[in-house]
Amino acid sequence: MTEYKIFIDTNIWIYAFVEKNENKRKIILEFLEQLLKETTVVVSIQVINEFHYACFRKYKLKEDEIYRFVNDIKSIAQVSSLDFDIYEKAFKLRKRYNISFWDSLIIAAAVENNCKILYSEDMQDKLKIDNLIIKNPFNTYKGE
Repeated sequence: MTEYKIFIDTNIWIYAFVEKNENKRKIILEFLEQLLKETTVVVSIQVINEFHYACFRKYKLKEDEIYRFVNDIKSIAQVSSLDFDIYEKAFKLRKRYNISFWDSLIIAAAVENNCKILYSEDMQDKLKIDNLIIKNPFNTYKGE
């Protein structure tokens, strides 16, 4: 692994593990496979919590299956904790960029972990915040 770090948002993990659209799932799985060859992947505990909640509420998965998926994520990504410093950074980012509270926490965690790219489908593509750029993986990676 290189020192180049990237952050993966919740929606990308949902596509990788539970997406019913096979084309999107295939693209994301290939995308993640490529990333893992080149970078260190980071997520925050917030992403893990959001993933668990979506799998349970929206997709009606059983807790044991969700737990296995979360452990799969943990096996390939560094899981970062949230602390008050991240909360404060998120508060400032939210005011500066007019972004949602939850997105600001994810962005702050990515910045605090020195990630260069945050991959998300539901944040503003190509938005640059500090040394971080947000990218939509469906615009970045079209599959092979």
